[in-house]
Amino acid sequence: MSSPSVASASAHRRGLRLRALLRERGGLLVVPLTWAALATGHISTRSLLRGEWIAMAALAAFVAVTARVIRRELAPPARGLEDIPHRQSLEQLSELELGLVLITGAYALIHLTGGAHSFLYPLLYALVSFLAILHRSRGVAITWLAAVVLLELVTGGARAPAHLTFIGFFAAGNSLVLASLVRRLRSDHDRTVRAELERMRREARDFRLVASRQPLAQRSCSREEEEARMAQGAVEGIHEQLRFSLGLLREALELHACVLLWVHPSGESNTRARALSLKFGACERPDQLHRAGATLASPGVLAALLHDAKPLRLQLQPSRPPPYYKQLEPRADNAYARELCAVPVTDDGQLIGILCADRLDGGARFDDACEAQLLTAARHVSRVVRQERALASIERDKYEQEQFYRASELLGEALTLEDVYEKTFAAIAAIASFDLAVITDYDAHVQQHTVLAVHTRSVTAGDDESWRGLAQRLEGLEFDDGIALVAMAIKNRHTMPADAGKFDPDAVVFSPRTRLTRARSLLVLPLLRGDQVLGAITLAASQPRCFHEATREMLRVISHQVAVSLQNARMYSSMEQRATTDGLTGLTNHRAFQERLSTLHDLAERTGQKYSLILTDIDHFKRVNDTYGHPVGDAVLQRVAQVFAGRSRKVDIVARYGGEEFVIVLPDTDGRGAEVFANELREEVAAQIMRGDSGQQFNVTLSMGIAEYPRDGDTRRLLIERADQALYRCKEGGRNRVIRWSSSKHA
Repeated sequence: MSSPSVASASAHRRGLRLRALLRERGGLLVVPLTWAALATGHISTRSLLRGEWIAMAALAAFVAVTARVIRRELAPPARGLEDIPHRQSLEQLSELELGLVLITGAYALIHLTGGAHSFLYPLLYALVSFLAILHRSRGVAITWLAAVVLLELVTGGARAPAHLTFIGFFAAGNSLVLASLVRRLRSDHDRTVRAELERMRREARDFRLVASRQPLAQRSCSREEEEARMAQGAVEGIHEQLRFSLGLLREALELHACVLLWVHPSGESNTRARALSLKFGACERPDQLHRAGATLASPGVLAALLHDAKPLRLQLQPSRPPPYYKQLEPRADNAYARELCAVPVTDDGQLIGILCADRLDGGARFDDACEAQLLTAARHVSRVVRQERALASIERDKYEQEQFYRASELLGEALTLEDVYEKTFAAIAAIASFDLAVITDYDAHVQQHTVLAVHTRSVTAGDDESWRGLAQRLEGLEFDDGIALVAMAIKNRHTMPADAGKFDPDAVVFSPRTRLTRARSLLVLPLLRGDQVLGAITLAASQPRCFHEATREMLRVISHQVAVSLQNARMYSSMEQRATTDGLTGLTNHRAFQERLSTLHDLAERTGQKYSLILTDIDHFKRVNDTYGHPVGDAVLQRVAQVFAGRSRKVDIVARYGGEEFVIVLPDTDGRGAEVFANELREEVAAQIMRGDSGQQFNVTLSMGIAEYPRDGDTRRLLIERADQALYRCKEGGRNRVIRWSSSKHA
């Protein structure tokens, strides 16, 4: 028995749960009680006037619950509501409770004001229309409608059918008309929000706050085109900002012209004066200015600023205009630029441009305040250039990182050696331009290099023929260690040549007979895997300086990934070979034979092609093992396997079936042809001289049974059984012979 304290605690917990339920979902409990009071007639004006406690209690409880439900619905949602489990179910339950409370309240008011003849009945029609429009769940709406029908049938009396007709009319009409209007308004609102978000994203991309949606590595253009686009975007960004700044400066200082000149070397090393390139002009540039991008013939009066990067203020003569003007023609109004103020534009202390401002004859002279404003503008120009340079660097770094990621994905997917070669070339092509790419293998035991794969990617037809001819000579090339750059890169475990900008076309890269005479850029990357050197990647291009330092570093990282993928592919190939090859004879093992035979049989069934199966056994092989030992027996199996493999075609299936049994499948060969081939094998094996450990010589013979598809059997299992039966006939008939199942007495 439970103690009184335990029982009281249990009752207390039940009470707490009941109070929590009443507090949270009191409406769902009070509504049925109110319905019962309405159905029994306890809620009416007469009951209230009489002071009946049932009516008073029911109405008081209902009013309290209604107030709590409405206050909860009007309160702002609590934080973290989205993290509550089953949030949608809780919202639907609250919606259901609110609707039922409103419906019950409407019927209570109707009963308090005359019942079926109440003047408040239109309130019920309006409420039903309101609920039909704003519901978020069809199940909740159906529950509301069912509650209205139930209350109407219970309390409506003789007028219930008419009331239900009007209620149905209002519900259906508002659901069809107003609900569709609400859906359209919601759709328009969603479309407006999406358009505004897209506009914000587009402006953010224009202002470079976010990156473009499509990754650089997935765009259809090449690396050169993408770099050209990034450079063009940077230049256009600088142009737009500086045009606006110079236009404001021209208006603020009342200038005739405001021009920015970029400084670049003219090629004259014996003088410090350098030619100027007019890159930007004012927004409303005078007609006498040079066009943007033109190179000035002489610095003119700005030569002093090139020698000493300090602000310059001059009064000009009509015969000596600023150098950024064209050759002047006589003007009727004698309006010439007479006042000039030029300030340097520097970047990290180096002169990169000159900001020039001039005024016409009669204009105010430049004072210290004007010069200070021009210096501020010059610093702004320098900041704009640095910002665009930083943005371009970020875009380039992003492109390179995406290419690294893409290359890692490509190389990670490669399982076979051919996949590694193909995806290595694709990964390198996304990072650097080249005309020839070569992957070589290095065998440290014999100190020999072997060309594994060659890829060419040329632009012009003439170069294409030259590079392709070289690629053909390189395929399968083997060369020893020596003075070749590939050998030096592997020995030093370092990229070659050491200087990225220098390459001698006469240098030996692979062997003296395969010189890259057309190459002007070369890069040899050793494939390192820990302490092991697997080989090298060699890249050559006809254009000079294709592999600058940043590209070399990227390709060096890629080469490490290639080395890992290459080693993994070799391990995969080795494991695949072990899984499909017999370890003693090197022939296909039994499991792989069954898979290949199944594929061949399915193809033969579809095409009607015939094939033959030869099952063979070494005669008295147990006697060989007992007489000469198992090592000699293994040598006999290997010798027989070599004869079979040497005589077979590539399309044939040669497998060790088990023990001293072998099986050969000859596609597109009938039984007669298989019999001729089997006899040739039998005679060649019989002619082999076997030797024991003590030098004694002996020979072995074969017994061979043949079955032909589809003549001797239409299933793989039946075909093998028929070949085995023919082999058994050979052994019964004295061994060292070939028998076809169709020609034996079992046929």
